[in-house]
Parts: sequence; C-alpha cells; structure tokens
Amino acid sequence: MYRYLIGPMIVGMLAFVFVYYFSPLSISEPGIVPLVARFVLDSSNLYFETTPPAITGYVANLNLTVAALTVGLLMMMVTELLVIIWALSSYMARWIISHLQRDRKVDEPGDLPPIDMDSRFKTSKIGNGVFGRGLDPIDRD
Repeated sequence: MYRYLIGPMIVGMLAFVFVYYFSPLSISEPGIVPLVARFVLDSSNLYFETTPPAITGYVANLNLTVAALTVGLLMMMVTELLVIIWALSSYMARWIISHLQRDRKVDEPGDLPPIDMDSRFKTSKIGNGVFGRGLDPIDRD
C-alpha cells in the first residue's frame, strides 16, 4: 500500500513544496506561471484541434498556487504510473522465471530392479552365510 499510494503522494507533495516555496527563490513568480501555461497550451494543441474551454479557463486563472498544485498532481500521477509499471514488470519477470524453472525440473531416476541372488544367500541363517564367494556364475559349484 505504501508503494502504490503513499509514495506517489509524498513525491507529489514534495513537488508542490518545491514549486511553491523554493522555485520563486531562483525563478521569479511571473516566470513560473508562463512556463506552466506554455506546457498546458502545448499539450492542449498536441491533443486537440481547438483549445477546450476548461483549459482556457485554467490558463486564465493561473497563479503560483495553481501552478504548484498542477506540478504536484502531475508528479504524483507520473510517479504512480512508474510504480505500477515497475510492479507489473517485476510480477511478469517473476512469473516467467517460475515457469522456466518449473519446466527445467529433472526427472529423478527410478529404483533399480531387484538383484536376482542365488537362493543359498537368501536362505542362509545369520552368521552361517556363505563367505568369500561372489555373485558371478563362475563361482557356483
């Protein structure tokens, strides 16, 4: 949950704080607002033939607070998208690896058939067994 919700919210808040408080120290406020307005209008021109009324109203009422909120929300959405892509790709990689490992299982060899032993060895009593003779047919009497 932290990864999917809290992390992107923190990134969005940090972007808002950076734009609202720290950007005016290096770029003047009248310089920040046109940058955001230009980005919004360029994006609008890229996706629409004419600028929708909602975007023109947004650009008309744009100030530093709204610009900071916009940047913060955009950063939050981008971070959320990156987190989702990372989670999906790692899930897919783990899934592929598990399927590859499952296919690589080596069949264990089965038990060997029982040895056909001479009946003298099977029926001899403990301690009175036949010693010194192998199981080869040459050793038989």
